[in-house]
Amino acid sequence: MSKFAKVLPVLAVVGMSLVGAPAASAGEGPALVHATVTNGCKLNVRAEPQLSGQLLATLSCDSYTTCLNLPINPEEPCGKPVVGGEYSCVGGKNLQVKDNRWAEVTWRAPKPAYVAVACASFRD
Repeated sequence: MSKFAKVLPVLAVVGMSLVGAPAASAGEGPALVHATVTNGCKLNVRAEPQLSGQLLATLSCDSYTTCLNLPINPEEPCGKPVVGGEYSCVGGKNLQVKDNRWAEVTWRAPKPAYVAVACASFRD
């Protein structure tokens, strides 16, 4: 028997187990985060959960990063927020808000990075 005849049954079983595995459905992974139009399509990614934290990058409405944590509920699409320094921006209802909640994102994993929750937009 050739070595290929011995390998093919193993490949067939492996292939069937991969094909038969259920795919992850939308919403099971961490959310994506980006800037909002109401804030001029600018969302700062910082090294600490405060305005004085080092600016690592500025996301636009078209550039995304990933939340580090899984969503808990619709009000916390990036997992439990970190309480940090206060900031202000235009919130989801086009109103000026002051907040101190920061979402941890994977910008420079494994080192921490944060975005202001009230200033961001999240999607699955």
